Amino acid sequence: SINKENSYILKMKGFDKTMSDLGTFDGFEIYHEGKKILDYLSYGHLFDVRYITEEKCRDYFIKVTLSNESFALFFGGWLFGGDETPEMVVVVVSGDKAKVVFDDYAYAYKYTPGEHFSIEYVDDINGLRAIGSPGFTDSYLKKRTKYKIWREGNMLKYKSWK
Repeated sequence: SINKENSYILKMKGFDKTMSDLGTFDGFEIYHEGKKILDYLSYGHLFDVRYITEEKCRDYFIKVTLSNESFALFFGGWLFGGDETPEMVVVVVSGDKAKVVFDDYAYAYKYTPGEHFSIEYVDDINGLRAIGSPGFTDSYLKKRTKYKIWREGNMLKYKSWK
């Protein structure tokens, strides 16, 4: 709920009864004042947001307020294996409109919650989770394209660099 006039319902959905036991889901629906404004099916299983928050949060989504009338929801994917980067889905909601603005691979190495929200991530974690791996080192990051999504004013901004 943004305010008394703008309330939303998020329904997470899964097509397999065991999914709720694992905490995964296949997609979600967003409703505004009883009307469905988005029905989305991800390409992989969604999970909690631990892999896009440096394991700081285990909620099913992150809400980033953009204005009095709009917000973004960030959903994180499930880490299937050691080298398969999980999915991240970003939805922007404004009034009775909702749109998926991002759906791709993402594993965060830097996360700032709240007013100064930002996520820095890579889309390839090959070798990162191997036994004995030191994790996100400067040499590991130097070999990959890095991405950043951050809140600036009432907008989300995005950039990438090598």
